[in-house]
Amino acid sequence: MALLVAACGNSKSGNQNALVTPTTGGNTTSVTEVSGADLQKNVPVSAQGVTNSEIHVAVITSKTNLLQGHYGEFAEGIQAYFDYINSQGGIYGRKLKITSNRDDQMLNNEQQVKASLAQDNAFATFVATPLFSGAVDLGNTNPPMPTFIWNINPEMAGHSNIFGTEAALCFNCIGQGLPAMAKSQGFTKVAVLGYGSTASSKDCATSTRDSFTKYPTAKVVFFDNNIQFAQADLSSQVSAMKDAGAQFVMTCIDQKEALVLAKEIAKEHANIVQNLPNGYDAQFVHDNAAVLEGSFIEPRYVPFEKQPQLPELKLVQQWVAQGGYTMRELTVSGWIAALQFVHALKLAGPNFSQKGIIDALNMDTNFTANGLLVPIDWTKQHFDPKKYPQYKGKWNCSSVLKIHNGQFVPVLDQPGKPWVCVGDGTEPTLATPTYQSFAPAG
Repeated sequence: MALLVAACGNSKSGNQNALVTPTTGGNTTSVTEVSGADLQKNVPVSAQGVTNSEIHVAVITSKTNLLQGHYGEFAEGIQAYFDYINSQGGIYGRKLKITSNRDDQMLNNEQQVKASLAQDNAFATFVATPLFSGAVDLGNTNPPMPTFIWNINPEMAGHSNIFGTEAALCFNCIGQGLPAMAKSQGFTKVAVLGYGSTASSKDCATSTRDSFTKYPTAKVVFFDNNIQFAQADLSSQVSAMKDAGAQFVMTCIDQKEALVLAKEIAKEHANIVQNLPNGYDAQFVHDNAAVLEGSFIEPRYVPFEKQPQLPELKLVQQWVAQGGYTMRELTVSGWIAALQFVHALKLAGPNFSQKGIIDALNMDTNFTANGLLVPIDWTKQHFDPKKYPQYKGKWNCSSVLKIHNGQFVPVLDQPGKPWVCVGDGTEPTLATPTYQSFAPAG
């Protein structure tokens, strides 16, 4: 979904003080969470949104959107995690509370960010939106606003106060992931589709094609990065893919368009499976089981189906169910964002401040959300890895599922090692995949 619309909000005039220009390889000073009695040590804190008994945050999501995305569930995941922490007495003698929950309707993020900064008196802000046009505004406050996002947004890059559920993204990097997947499944002919209306989708499709040029595990027999947004008829593309013998199609399109594609593939009886960019939605897969059979999905956190299930996922399930919230991909992402916020508070200590939690989290070289994520090194991974390749993360990993009979089935993993990892695209030849777990010991 990011690839569909990110470029629309990728240019912004005005003060760029929130942008950081990298000058070093990162701060390697160790930082640890406070623990024990210090977690309930209530000391006076002079910061907006903080009282003696509460810490207030604002949430901005695209609950209303033309893509039919479930962005509103991000707030439910945050609340579920806050419920969990508050059940233990909160942190530093204070309960965590969402005091503003705004809907930017996808196209009005900058306006809602400005309104929130002016009116909500929040200590931190959480964002889940396709068009993150308010990114600069969140860094231009004094001190900068601690911001935690579901990261699908190029606007995040360069902002030291913005922390994503992933590090800064690279929309046009060559990678080994898809060539390695094609090889593992025995695909020798592949196709690539992207939108022509946004630069990010075009870049995604082009970089996917170029990845197979550099790592030729399969031949790209069909390429089209000029389809239209919300294109209802993909019959000519599917016919061409079928005639060319494509077995696997990789797309830089949204979920609705992926379903249009799946239905046309089924209609033409083409033996082609998709790699879905964002399809980790049990209801969506159940409702469209027949046309999505055999498709692959790579959630950006360890999915529930990987066994043994991580303790953090069991906590998610418990508190989402207990709160009566909806369980979707964005719910878990909200949980991860809230966990990262509390982690920052624990790193900063009882005398926390907005600047303090930003500075503390920016010394963390290994944030994994208790094993749910590939490690993020916040000393360097705020920066665009295409522009600053020296700030790439250490790992390039996927946690892969396959759709079978309307359900998600784990593939490409080993027991207790849910991530399959390959090279980062700088190696001359395809690396041998390794299997990893990033869960804490014990």
